[in-house]
Amino acid sequence: MTHAHGPAGHGHRECATPPPPPGTVDLEQLRLRAEAEERRRREARAAAGDPDGAIDPVTEVTAANLEAAVVLRSEEVPVLVLIGAPGAPETVRMRADLEEMVRAADLGWLLGVVDADAEFQVAQAFGVRMLPTLVAVAGGAPIGQAEGEKPREFLEQWATAVLDAVAGRLRGLPAGARMRGAGEESEAAAEPDAPTDDPRLAEAEQALAEGDFDRAIAVYDAILDSEPGNAALLAARTNVAFLARAQRLDRTVDHIARADAAPGDVDAALDAADQQMLLGEAGPCLDRLLAALAGSAGEDRKRVHARLLEMLRLFDPADPLALDARRRMASALF
Repeated sequence: MTHAHGPAGHGHRECATPPPPPGTVDLEQLRLRAEAEERRRREARAAAGDPDGAIDPVTEVTAANLEAAVVLRSEEVPVLVLIGAPGAPETVRMRADLEEMVRAADLGWLLGVVDADAEFQVAQAFGVRMLPTLVAVAGGAPIGQAEGEKPREFLEQWATAVLDAVAGRLRGLPAGARMRGAGEESEAAAEPDAPTDDPRLAEAEQALAEGDFDRAIAVYDAILDSEPGNAALLAARTNVAFLARAQRLDRTVDHIARADAAPGDVDAALDAADQQMLLGEAGPCLDRLLAALAGSAGEDRKRVHARLLEMLRLFDPADPLALDARRRMASALF
């Protein structure tokens, strides 16, 4: 997991790394982080689609593309993930059925396939106990699991139940998205592009150099409106948003103590979660947001959910803390 350091409260709570002076940010570190994210997510961008809106209904899921192809994509439509041994007859049969079903669904949901032998870490991240296992992911979190080989009738009923469970809860695929035809070659897969060549990125970099995080975030948001599947850009936006909140956090207040004293105060919980992340208390930070999610409703719940998703983007998608938090988030939401 990676996260930025920034201002923290005074008293007994101190950030392990001194925060930068107000209005400054280590641009070189941000660049290095972005480059590392880009290398890690090249395969993910190819799996997530390409500039002409074509999306592969079936994706081979690896540790490299897990976040973009499953976690981020599931915030738009459900992703059913089949985890199995590629040569095993039961896995072959289930995959054949699921591939027919997902192509008939015409992007109503997507299918991810994990080779448990080659991608043991991914299978482990999903908590697989037997092969094959089918996992439904929606809203960035697992919401259901079926173990062992299942017949076509079961799979069709299960997929319908997943769609019913998330109806109206996901934002849908970007406008103009279309299913890539069988045999159509993915240009993105053949030659991954840079995150974006949008000239507005120069404006965002200038804003960062001036310590104007809010302006940089506004630029990122404008670009993401036209490139919603750009995982590298979304990661950069998430890191800068965290830096912006850290810069504004009142150093004279112990936000953790304040939130503990007022468990129903959502604003206090959000500030305390930021302070805990700054202090390196990642687990308690996620625990606090999950408790706030379970204890809130209406617009407050939407705010907490959005912050929780944003905070989880600071983690490697296979991090056990993140996987556990996503499972608990799914229980609270669905």
